[in-house]
Amino acid sequence: RLPKNTNEYQKVLLAHSFTWVGVQTMFIYALFFLNQKMQLMGLNEGEIASTAGKVNSLAFFILSFVSAILPVFVLNPVAKRIGMVKTHYFALFIMAIGYSGIFFLANTPLVYYVFIAIAGIGWGSVVSLPCAIMSEKLDQTKMGLYMGIFNLSVVLPQMVASFKMGEIINNAADKSIVFGICTVTIAISGLLWLFVKNEK
Repeated sequence: RLPKNTNEYQKVLLAHSFTWVGVQTMFIYALFFLNQKMQLMGLNEGEIASTAGKVNSLAFFILSFVSAILPVFVLNPVAKRIGMVKTHYFALFIMAIGYSGIFFLANTPLVYYVFIAIAGIGWGSVVSLPCAIMSEKLDQTKMGLYMGIFNLSVVLPQMVASFKMGEIINNAADKSIVFGICTVTIAISGLLWLFVKNEK
């Protein structure tokens, strides 16, 4: 038997899939972008890999730090006031702004860190709210089955990011395209979440 809210369930799966294409593209290919930026900053070949690796590690620490503290102190209180779906798509639009800032403006590590921190707002929502939203919309007696299907909206987009996006990025002269892809896919995800019923 399908969930009572089958249509809502399918909307969530589609919206969440686009989120993971964007997120996984960043996780896999951010280093490509940073290597090119370090080269443009005039570092020699020996310094490029080391510096890019350090910037990448610190950026992911900032992303993780923001996403760890945000749900408890910001996202959960906001979700109680305006609903989880609305909170989630606002966070995704902020994440898209963070990615677009990197795409257009991140020519130094400091600027990169600032926009990664902004993107962390969306990442904090991605790791906390979708599962809670799903639990509102599913038959509780078959939660395991439906959450297993829900996980496909993570795994399949990861494969798309690994293979198809990898082909595009490898062939692109300007590796800023990494964050162009992130911006577009996260923005599409936010737009799709607009069509999911918001329950307070």
